[in-house]
Amino acid sequence: MASWKVIAPISGNIEAVSGPAAQDRPGAHEWVVWEGQAADKAEALKCAEKADPRVDLEWMRILFEDDRNDGYGSN
Repeated sequence: MASWKVIAPISGNIEAVSGPAAQDRPGAHEWVVWEGQAADKAEALKCAEKADPRVDLEWMRILFEDDRNDGYGSN
């Protein structure tokens, strides 16, 4: 288990960060949707979806798969 933060920047995107990347978050124009222990990024996003219905897990799954494929989305 690792400590995760699910962050919502003002742009409307959602991102899950852990480790050193999470220490300085949230920054200006961001807020924490969920923070806690999770086994991986997928579990952290599921917890965030339960905590705040504005987190659309299906949209995040598609975005995450696109990021894994080429890092730029499928557009």
